[in-house]
Amino acid sequence: MKQKYHLVKHFWIACAHRVPNAGKCDRIHGHNYKVTFCIEGSKLDDKGMLIDFRDVKHSIEDKYDHYLLNDFPEFDVDQGGSAPSTEKVAEVFYSIIKDLCLMKINQPKVKWVEVQETNEVFVRYSEELEN
Repeated sequence: MKQKYHLVKHFWIACAHRVPNAGKCDRIHGHNYKVTFCIEGSKLDDKGMLIDFRDVKHSIEDKYDHYLLNDFPEFDVDQGGSAPSTEKVAEVFYSIIKDLCLMKINQPKVKWVEVQETNEVFVRYSEELEN
C-alpha cells in the first residue's frame, strides 16, 4: 500500500480587474476571490508537512491582495500576458503554487487550484500530473 496525503486549503483575497471585450466586465470592478488549492504527495518534509500552507497563501496574497490585476505583466495583454479572466487567474495561481512545490525537497505536487469569483462562479485549473 502506498500512502498519499492531500492538503486542501482556502483563503480569500480582494482584487480588482477588468476583462476587455467582456460586456460590463470591461469596466474596472472588484471581487473577494476565494482561492482553494489541493496539494498531494507521499512524503512529508522535516516539519511533517507536505508544504506549509501559509507559504502558499502568502505567495499569492502578498503579491495580489488589494491590487488591480491588470497592472501585473502576467495579466496585461500589452506586456504579453492574458486578460485576468477567472480562468487565467486560476492558471497563474496554479503556476505560483507549482513553483513553490518544486522548491521543496519532498516534491509535493499541486493537484488543482480553484478560484471562486462570485457565489455562482468558480474555475478549477489543473494539469496532468507526471509520475
